[in-house]
Amino acid sequence: MVSTRSKSTIAVPADPNRIVAVVTGANSGFGLGICNALLSNLSVPSGSSIPVATAQVSALSPSLASSFDAGAASTASAMPRPHPFLTLVLACRSERNAKEARDKILAQHRKDLEARRRSCVPVPEGWEESLRVEYELVDLDAMGGDKGVMAFTRRMKERYPHITSLFLNAGYAAINEVNIPRFMWQVITDGPLQALHHPRYNIEDVGLLSADGERGRVWGVNVLAPYVLELQSLLAASPKELPFNPRVVYTSSIEAEADGLKAKPLDDPELLTYESSYRASKYMGDLVMTQLDRDLSPSGVRCLVAEPGCVSTNIAVSGLGAWQWLVKIKWACYWLSFWLANLFGSPHHPVWAEYGAAPMLYAALVASVYLLPATKVPGPKVHVVAKRWAQPGVGYGEVDEWEKNEDVAKGEAVYCEQVRQQWRRKEGM
Repeated sequence: MVSTRSKSTIAVPADPNRIVAVVTGANSGFGLGICNALLSNLSVPSGSSIPVATAQVSALSPSLASSFDAGAASTASAMPRPHPFLTLVLACRSERNAKEARDKILAQHRKDLEARRRSCVPVPEGWEESLRVEYELVDLDAMGGDKGVMAFTRRMKERYPHITSLFLNAGYAAINEVNIPRFMWQVITDGPLQALHHPRYNIEDVGLLSADGERGRVWGVNVLAPYVLELQSLLAASPKELPFNPRVVYTSSIEAEADGLKAKPLDDPELLTYESSYRASKYMGDLVMTQLDRDLSPSGVRCLVAEPGCVSTNIAVSGLGAWQWLVKIKWACYWLSFWLANLFGSPHHPVWAEYGAAPMLYAALVASVYLLPATKVPGPKVHVVAKRWAQPGVGYGEVDEWEKNEDVAKGEAVYCEQVRQQWRRKEGM
C-alpha cells in the first residue's frame, strides 16, 4: 500500500485499469466512512459481487423496480478481470487531519485484509502493492489562494489523467447554539424521532460570510464549492474499460426540503438572510446537482444526490465552539439518541458513518441500467434505509418538488457559474 501527498508537478501516468476516487471532507464522518467502504468493497476478488454496487429493488424507481431481477443485479456488480486498481484522494482542509485519516484508513484496511486471509478469502493479486491513498488540501470556504477551490481543481487537472468517482461530501453548518427549551417542545409536539432527524432547535448565525468576506459561507461551502468542483473534463476522461461509469455524488441531508427556501429564492441566492441556512443550502445543492446532471449527462457524466441519514458527525455536534468537553458530551448524547432511534426502528438513523455512506457508494457504483436517465423528471435521490442489527439498505427517493423549482435550479446554477467565471479571471485560469 502506498500513501503519499499529491504533488501537482508530478503527473500520474494514464492507466486504463485504475479507478480514481476523490472524497471531500474525507477525514471524518461520512467522508471517512466512504473511504473505508470503498477500500473494503473494491478489494473483493474478481468474479465476486461488489456489495455496495449490487442493485437493490428498494433503490429503484417504480418503472425499473417492476422488472428487477436479483440474479442479473448480482451478475452486473461482479468485479471484472483483470481486477482494477485504486487511487483514493482525500480532499481535506488540514494536512494534519489528512495524514491522520490516511493512516486510519490504511490501518483499518490492513485489518480487513488480514481477517479475510484468516477466513481463506483471497485478496486480489497486486491489490496492496498498487493501492494508492493520497491527499490534497482544499478549503471549501475559499475560492482563491493555494488551498482554495480554484487551485485545487487546477492541481487535480495537472496531476490526474481522469477521475472515476467524485464524492462531494464536505459540508458546513453555522450552528452556534442548541436551544434546549425549543428541543423539548419539538419532542412533545412532533415526537422524539422527528425531533432527532428534523431539528428545529439549532440556532444558526444569520448572514455569516466567508473568510474573505465575499459570499455567504454556508452557501459557499454547500452549494458553490460543489458546483465548481464537478471536474467534468476529468470525469469524462475516465476509461471506458473500468467497471464503473464516471459520476459525481453529492451528500445531501434529510433536512433538504423545498419548504426550507423563501418564496423568492433567487432574490437571495447566497442565503444570507436565512435563519436556517444549512437546510436551505442542502436543498439548493440538491437542485443545482440535479440541474448539473441534466447538463453533463450528454458527456457521459452523471451527477447524483444521496442522503445518508443521521449519525453523530462534526455538523451534528457543532454549536459549542471551544468548549471541547461539552462537544464530547454532546457527541455521546447524539450517538446514544441515534442508537436508540435505530433500536426503535427508525429508518433514518444508521448510527455509524460507514453505514450512512451506503447510498453515496450505491449512487457512485451501481450499474447505469438501474438508474433513471438524466432527462427523467423528477430528479432521483437515493437515501439510507437503516435496519436494526443489520447492514443498511438503500431506498429510492426524489429531490423534493424538483419540477416546481426547476427554474430556481437553473437560476442558481447560472449564478454559481457567474461566480466561478469571476474567480477564474482573478486566478488567471
